[in-house]
Amino acid sequence: MDAPCAPGQPIKKQQLIRLQHSITRKWLHSHGFYSPISGNQEVSAFGSDTQTDGGDVWSVEWDTKSKHWKQDAKIRLKHKDTGMLMSSNANHRFGQPIHGHQEVCGINSRGKDTEWFAAEGVYLPRSDRKAKDSKAAKDEL
Repeated sequence: MDAPCAPGQPIKKQQLIRLQHSITRKWLHSHGFYSPISGNQEVSAFGSDTQTDGGDVWSVEWDTKSKHWKQDAKIRLKHKDTGMLMSSNANHRFGQPIHGHQEVCGINSRGKDTEWFAAEGVYLPRSDRKAKDSKAAKDEL
């Protein structure tokens, strides 16, 4: 995997990334196990600040010609080790104790269930642009 990017550096198409949950410090992870509801590839939270492996690495993909991930753009996350796309479908919901939560899994076909966007988060100004360009660049992640 590439070296960690600096805060504010834009994410390029097909760049390899790891996503870490800010509270639990676990990584978005997948591997060759079956998910509990749909039987697809399991996606989970795993590891810590010091524990990570290849199962935590994802490629960021999108359909537009944009060179960088834009804040409102739909993307797909492709698992580096298995090639599966992260997916969620309203027909695959958990019961107790997390009633109503949808299963997240990996599948091998593209579709609406594999499209994601950044709904919330901390958006930093791009570090590779001068102040005069900041208005045009603020919508990129």
